[in-house]
Amino acid sequence: MRKYLPFTSWDKLPSCGVLGLVLLTFVAGKIGGRGGYISIPGSLSDDGLWWSRQLCLVLGVMTMARLWFVGAAALGVSLASAQAVISAQGCTSRSFTIPSWFVEDLTATEGGASFSLLNRATNQTAEYTCQGGNCSAEEEIEDLVASVQISGTRASVSVNQTWSCSDRTPETKFTAAGTASVPLTDGKADSSPLLVKGSLLQPVALTPRYNEGPTGHDTPGCLAKSENPSWVLSHVIWADQDGDEITSVKEQRLTFILTNLANGYEASCMSQGPVATNIFCAGTEFQSFTIGRYSISTAVQFDPATYSVTVNQTWFCDDHNPAKPLQISATGTLPLPLLCTTEPIPSSPTHLKKFCTVPTTDSTVSLTGTLGTIVTLQPYSIEDPVPATQDSCTLSSIYSPKWQFSYFSTYNGSISFEIILQTNRGFRYPNPVYQGKSAGDGWWECEMGYDGGAQVPEGPLWPYKCQFRWDEGRKELSLRAEWECLELDAENPVRFSGVSTATVNSNIVCEKVEHREYTDEPLGEGEELTIPEPVGVVDYCYTENPSYAWVGDVKDVTWTSGKSL
Repeated sequence: MRKYLPFTSWDKLPSCGVLGLVLLTFVAGKIGGRGGYISIPGSLSDDGLWWSRQLCLVLGVMTMARLWFVGAAALGVSLASAQAVISAQGCTSRSFTIPSWFVEDLTATEGGASFSLLNRATNQTAEYTCQGGNCSAEEEIEDLVASVQISGTRASVSVNQTWSCSDRTPETKFTAAGTASVPLTDGKADSSPLLVKGSLLQPVALTPRYNEGPTGHDTPGCLAKSENPSWVLSHVIWADQDGDEITSVKEQRLTFILTNLANGYEASCMSQGPVATNIFCAGTEFQSFTIGRYSISTAVQFDPATYSVTVNQTWFCDDHNPAKPLQISATGTLPLPLLCTTEPIPSSPTHLKKFCTVPTTDSTVSLTGTLGTIVTLQPYSIEDPVPATQDSCTLSSIYSPKWQFSYFSTYNGSISFEIILQTNRGFRYPNPVYQGKSAGDGWWECEMGYDGGAQVPEGPLWPYKCQFRWDEGRKELSLRAEWECLELDAENPVRFSGVSTATVNSNIVCEKVEHREYTDEPLGEGEELTIPEPVGVVDYCYTENPSYAWVGDVKDVTWTSGKSL
């Protein structure tokens, strides 16, 4: 039987996810052309479907970006109030996210080597000299073993270290190990510092995920080609409609694909409105969770009178030396060689619409730019994890685990509520939990709802397995839960378990509602969905304040690491 929860009024809607689905369906319908927001000229039948997808992507990005910021502001009330910014950037946080070392000034000597070693989590530095592959520090550091192997014109550095961080309670001991190699020229490392990425061995075994970085940053030739910046504009369409604003719309629209020849980055660009001067461009930076702190930015200006396009773009290259990543800016201007046709608007014959394309064989235009500023960034910062401002799933679960509950209700004696881990959750709603089979002694198995965050890299922020118990007299909801955090290492997530008990400090009101029973049988061909007739009246109880949420501390927490479920 399908679970049924009556919606006697919209203010009792138990999940924002339903409303979000309706909104996104509406937006998708409008963008897809069913609402008439975008029209693709019929003369471009071959390109129409392709461009509809590109325009949907760009407008979808704009819509989702707006939903992200509005939703995050509206839904993030007090969720991270207990997260201290300083602790999210301290020794413990850095030990989980970047257990690694910088090897600086590596120099091969007769039968040995010398270098400086910096632990990036603790900022502890030591000077090393090596003989026969074994290394010792000028000032001995406890629980640190380093070695160097020289083979021809290449050096390999291995590090194994144990350290403690006391910026959190309780103090945590870490052990990490890693190896990296670097070419040598005249006995000196080609890259300095050399990054040795580590894998944690304790308190849990994992290898933290680094970012992919912006498109093409490590593509061979990125830096060399950037010295003479150039772009290609393809699929160029210019439409100018002089409507009367009564029977026809007055609008200008420019669309094209912009490709940077230095790194292969592509952006879909478009304008929409009465005057097309500012062009919005979006690429993969709006579709990836793993780009990192630096993303390619593009600003385009268009002059409808001269058909002149000006491109300003900033991108990144570290193909020459990842220890010295570069931020590169350039600009270029080009009058578009458009071929246009003009015809009256059918609904307003005294007004005209103009449609223009590029008449070249491959419908592309090349644009040569002028190199602007070049900025050297911090070593390896392009792929480094973004510095935290709030605790992630893993740190929250270890040092301050809390569940946020909301939308508590009972329907005919069956309990449901929503749940999410109180952490840096981004744009994710709580997940519904329904009452399943009896687990004995008043406990019930959890049946999880739609699992709306399982596809993002951080994984779901709710249990993958749980049991709950409701004490109606005390108004206490107890939860025994198991959950996992994937944001550091999706292949080897950290798994947690713990118990939480929290009081529902809100009035619970009840009313009689009609009960309908639905089946999970699929509809047959030509069969229409129908609403079944009521089969009785049952009690429906819910928190008087529909937006009421409460927090429960998680006790007796245990954790381990292993393969993803």
